[in-house]
Amino acid sequence: MLNEVKNDDGKPANSVADPTLSPEARQVRAHEIIRDHVLISMAAGLIPAPGIDLGAALANQLALLARLSKLYDVPYTENLGKSVVGSLMASSGGTFAGGALSLTLIKLVPIIGTACGVIAMPTVLGAYTYALGKVFEAHFEDNGTLLTFNADRYRELWHKMLRRGKTEAASMKDEAAASAPAQAAR
Repeated sequence: MLNEVKNDDGKPANSVADPTLSPEARQVRAHEIIRDHVLISMAAGLIPAPGIDLGAALANQLALLARLSKLYDVPYTENLGKSVVGSLMASSGGTFAGGALSLTLIKLVPIIGTACGVIAMPTVLGAYTYALGKVFEAHFEDNGTLLTFNADRYRELWHKMLRRGKTEAASMKDEAAASAPAQAAR
C-alpha cells in the first residue's frame, strides 16, 4: 500500500511539475538533473570507507528518481524508488552490482586497495547513475510511472546507457581534474 501525501486536488504532494515547460525544455532540465546527480555519485565514490560510498550513491540515486518524478509529474515514494533501482540492478545480471561491490570491498585493503577503489569507483557510480537517469527519462517521456516500470522493456537501453555513462563520467572526471589547478590558482 502506498502512503502518498495528497494535495487538495488529489495529486501527490511532490507533484509540482511546471506545465509551461515545453517537451524540449523538460528534456534539457532532465539532462541537468541527471548531470548533477552523476557528479554527486562520483563524489560518493571518493569516500574511502567501504559500503558508505554505495550507501551515499544509492541515496543520491533515489533523490535523482524523486527529482525526475517531480519534473515529469509522476508520483514518487521511496519504497517504489528502491524497488525500481533494485530491478535495474537485477536486469544487469548482477555484473554491475558485483563490480561496484568488489570496488567498495577492495577499499578494505590499506593504502593500495583504498587508492584503487577511490580511483575506479567514481566512474562506476557515475555510469550507473547516468544510466538510471536516462532510462527513467525515457520511461517518463513515454508517460510511464514508477508503478508501470518494467526493467525488461528497458534492458537494451540500460546497457547502452551504462556504456555511455562510463564515457560521460570519465569525461566529467577529466573536466574536474583540468579545472582543479585553475580553481586552486584563484
